[in-house]
Amino acid sequence: MNTTSARFRFDLRDLVLIALLSAVGGVLSTYIGYLGNLINRLFGVPFGAGQLIAGVHVLWPLLARAIIRKFGSGTMTGLIKGLVEFLSGGTHGIVIVLVSVIEGLFVDVGMSMSSRCSLGVMMLSGAVASATNVFLFQAIYFANIPLAVLLGMASLALISGAFFGGYLAWDLHGLLCASNLVRSDSDARQPTKKAVWRKHRITLLVILVGLAGAVYYYVEVYDPFAAPGAVSIEGSVLSPYVYRPSEWDGSVVTIIAELRGSTMTIPACEYSGPLLREIVVRATPEDRVTTLRVISSDGYEVELEWDAVLGDEELLLTLEDDSIRLVAGSYDGTYWVQRVRRIVVR
Repeated sequence: MNTTSARFRFDLRDLVLIALLSAVGGVLSTYIGYLGNLINRLFGVPFGAGQLIAGVHVLWPLLARAIIRKFGSGTMTGLIKGLVEFLSGGTHGIVIVLVSVIEGLFVDVGMSMSSRCSLGVMMLSGAVASATNVFLFQAIYFANIPLAVLLGMASLALISGAFFGGYLAWDLHGLLCASNLVRSDSDARQPTKKAVWRKHRITLLVILVGLAGAVYYYVEVYDPFAAPGAVSIEGSVLSPYVYRPSEWDGSVVTIIAELRGSTMTIPACEYSGPLLREIVVRATPEDRVTTLRVISSDGYEVELEWDAVLGDEELLLTLEDDSIRLVAGSYDGTYWVQRVRRIVVR
């Protein structure tokens, strides 16, 4: 009975490891989302291709489960990671907590199939856990994605979960053990092995590339201190300024629009705010202006043709939960940018 309870009881070391891995995973979540957006633009599609790196989200509960070897460590890591992501301003809101918990639960169930942290078990657990987010978002937001597209996204998530989740967690766990940085109870019964760095070159390369990208993102792109209710109007304008809803003295319109996105659908409802063209015109755009870039605080951006903006009566900025959202009634959901931080005129 004591042996059984020990399998589920966490000591201080376990809790510290869970907190550490959860914090790293939660903080890096916005960077992973940014990479997903870059991949989508690279492939020329509004969504789906970003699932190629979805496996990074399950890396942390997998690594926690491999080190701690107790059922529940994956679920707890997913829960805390989701809370960190939510509290740090994740674009999915409170829903990400549920998604992260279920991913962690799948990790726990999958890893329970074997008492050993074998590569096959970890890759399978990572693949299944990663693919769940595709179906969960579909079920929660009723996105009505065509079945072929949904299965394609799930397939990409499976592959990503197997590699970026399962393989990297397995190899990183081996590297940490060989370096004597971590040591599980089962590992203590085995002789210590010296780390052979060349055996882990793929993992080390991924880590180095990821760290370099994260440094660039958090230094050059992400703006955690941006005022949530302010938008900088800049670029090819004669009078750049900062738009704040509380200071706007121009006209305001109200439209009824429905958001139809790749991961969510919001039924038709009223939105009020100044038209985008009026906000930009106040900055006096130069004659050669052709496009606008609407950029979120986390680096997500869309590009609009200036001529189309001038004639659009359903393109406006509205105040939503103390932040600015672009409402694009004539566009699909990928253009409804949340937490708008900058509008760059080009």
